[in-house]
Amino acid sequence: MLAHLCGLAFFMPPFGNIAGPLLIWQVKRVELGEFVGASAREALNFQFTFVALVFLFASLNILPLPGIGGVSTLVILAMILSNVFFCVMAALRTNQGEIYRYPYAFRPF
Repeated sequence: MLAHLCGLAFFMPPFGNIAGPLLIWQVKRVELGEFVGASAREALNFQFTFVALVFLFASLNILPLPGIGGVSTLVILAMILSNVFFCVMAALRTNQGEIYRYPYAFRPF
């Protein structure tokens, strides 16, 4: 559950939303079992996807196209709100004993 709630630390440097699930996945997956490992890995994959998309849309702000900066800012704000929503939902489902699968997450791990 803590791995999913670490996703709410995306304002904390250096990448608190990635460092938390990564540490839990690497350290506690052997000690606490496959359920913790699978949950932390899923949280890590979603946070990697989130950070990559935020960087992509933030880079659109430097383009000299009219209106693209406002649209990309709105998309980033919507992504932040959805990150909070999905992290809380994942933490609640994990607390009930389910492995939560984030929608729209790229899963390299």
